[in-house]
Amino acid sequence: MLEILSYWLFLFFVFNIMGWFLESTIESLYHRRLINRGFLAGPYIPIYGVGGIMMALIGIPLKDNGFLVYMAGLGAATVLEYLVGSILERVFKKQFWDYSMLPFTYKNRISLMSSLFWGVQALFVTYVLYDFVSPIVLSIDPLIRGITCIMMAVIMLTDASIQIRRQVSFRRIVAKLPNEQVREMLLKTIMRIGTPRQIREAMKYRLKILAEENIQIWNPKITNPFKQSENTENLENTENLENPEKPENEE
Repeated sequence: MLEILSYWLFLFFVFNIMGWFLESTIESLYHRRLINRGFLAGPYIPIYGVGGIMMALIGIPLKDNGFLVYMAGLGAATVLEYLVGSILERVFKKQFWDYSMLPFTYKNRISLMSSLFWGVQALFVTYVLYDFVSPIVLSIDPLIRGITCIMMAVIMLTDASIQIRRQVSFRRIVAKLPNEQVREMLLKTIMRIGTPRQIREAMKYRLKILAEENIQIWNPKITNPFKQSENTENLENTENLENPEKPENEE
């Protein structure tokens, strides 16, 4: 029993690390800079571990029919992704992944393209990855495998507790800040790490706020935008000199 448990736990951690490497690579190439994907600080993403185990358990019994493997993996992974995304958003009040740059999305948590990719990944796990990784895991001594699993579990749980405390502390700090500071901080964060669509929306929102506050960003007639009122008065005085008002007729 313990050997079976250590076997699947070891596979879980292997899928965690492989998923982190895959997603971090894709995001880094997309944003053209190194990005550490995932909620945790370490090189692992638990949803990929759960998804990999789920695809293996679903796909292996259906191995004789590739189409069923594809559809079952597609559906199961899409449901898992949506549920996990919904839970994380409700608990931490933030969105951990965003498919707004892709077509045919639902609440930016799932998308058609990502679901199709999960189906391909189910085929890869069932026909390639599981057959490659499983013999390697089985060749490891059960005692070493069990100790490794315990160490990885302690590391991940510690990491998770630290990140959760940080999120809670951050929310408490934000709750004490004035609305303007919170708004500016969020806008700067979105402009720095957001998706192209989020950046565009943030820019539109910033311009809207500036317009409501009657702040002029740039005017070619005004040399210094920060001295708008002074320059405006000078322009008005110039116009008055050019077009002086006619004196009233004396009685």
